[in-house]
Amino acid sequence: MIPTIILVIGMVVASFVHQTACVLAVFVACLVLVWLLSRWEFLQSIGVLLCVFLFGVLIGQPNRQMVVNNNVVEAVVFSEPSEKNKTIAMDLLLPDEGRQVRCYLWKDERSKQIVLGHSLLVKGADRGFVRSTDWQFGGHGFSKLSRSERLRMWFLELRHQLLNRYKSLQADDDQYAVLAAMTLGDKSALNKELREVYSVTGASHVLALSGLHMGIIFLLLYRLTLGRRHFLLSQVVIVLGLWAFAFLTGLSSSVVRSATMISGYVLFSVMGRQRNPINLLCFTAIIMLLVNPQSLYDIGFQLSFTAVLSILLWLPLIERFLPENYFVTRRFQHFLYSTFSMSLAAQLAVAPLIAYYFGRFSTYFLLTNFIVIPAATVILYGVLLVVVLPMLGPVLLWVVGILNKALEWMSQMPYSCIDGLHPSVLQICLFYIGVISLYWAVRRLAPATSRVASVECR
Repeated sequence: MIPTIILVIGMVVASFVHQTACVLAVFVACLVLVWLLSRWEFLQSIGVLLCVFLFGVLIGQPNRQMVVNNNVVEAVVFSEPSEKNKTIAMDLLLPDEGRQVRCYLWKDERSKQIVLGHSLLVKGADRGFVRSTDWQFGGHGFSKLSRSERLRMWFLELRHQLLNRYKSLQADDDQYAVLAAMTLGDKSALNKELREVYSVTGASHVLALSGLHMGIIFLLLYRLTLGRRHFLLSQVVIVLGLWAFAFLTGLSSSVVRSATMISGYVLFSVMGRQRNPINLLCFTAIIMLLVNPQSLYDIGFQLSFTAVLSILLWLPLIERFLPENYFVTRRFQHFLYSTFSMSLAAQLAVAPLIAYYFGRFSTYFLLTNFIVIPAATVILYGVLLVVVLPMLGPVLLWVVGILNKALEWMSQMPYSCIDGLHPSVLQICLFYIGVISLYWAVRRLAPATSRVASVECR
């Protein structure tokens, strides 16, 4: 875990470093020094950490030469167009430049005809807002897509077809919006009022596909596979199914993190190696940062990794306070205890970031998770049933409607959230230092407390 933290620190420091050539020279010199220090393990370890830090500085260098391109470029619509008050929002893939930009086209009758996969000719795509006179249908953008981009487009088109199936269920706007976001990662239909309800109650994480959803899919695939007699085949099916779901939902940071971690977990299981979840999490973070260093500044990336790291650290520690095999015959109590523990552990990690980025703290987050976690499980399983048996659609919509009404009622409760929070970076760092100190203190006390609990249970 320490090398991962050092790498992240180096990437953060990279924003303040302007002499890339000097950093590269020092990095090469450190590599040579590490090789020469092979007889002194401690000094060599320090040298390795310094190399990791410098490597983070190198890959974290921002693109300072980015300029607005006012030329006409070929683009492909790479997301579901979302209608705003005055614009149509969408992601455009620029095949010639190999990057994706978020654009807002002026809303008119022509822009309303745009659908996923359309090829466009756009002027000034980097400006974000595009006037009606600065774009037109046409070009050969779609034919320039790479194989991986065509694969992503195929999954996005499949998601578009599934969204049309959802619309055929005759759901109201809020039911369709939650169903699309929670199961397919499409948030384009979420209105401001619905987003506010989920934000106030602390349930926004259930709309953003994450480890919760991937865990539910993993358990479903695990139960549907062929069992221990065909262990290798079943593991391959599980991994392929998870990555198919990741592509189907748009490859968000949290989904990619979950899919990568579970894939590593399955790989180590097949090889018969020891599976350390924290090492898998750090390995996943390094891979994602190497592929796209700018992911470090993505809010979803930060929230996802800090929440999972906190759960992996705190959950085993909290369970030490109970005697061994306590929950073997107490499944309902185990569900309550696990939900409470995971919610509390995750909130310890993400609360400062949420306060920093959104200025809010949801006071009923524990109660909210006891509602949304079972509801998310029922909805995800229900969607699969509805695809096979469309007559069950009204039952699924009823569950979504109950969830929306319950959260709306909770959002109107007194003191449902605390607004106006704007902590500084220093305050956030001090908070995390306090949490780490608390963790080490509890860790030293946990073994003795566990033994006392075990004796009392007997």
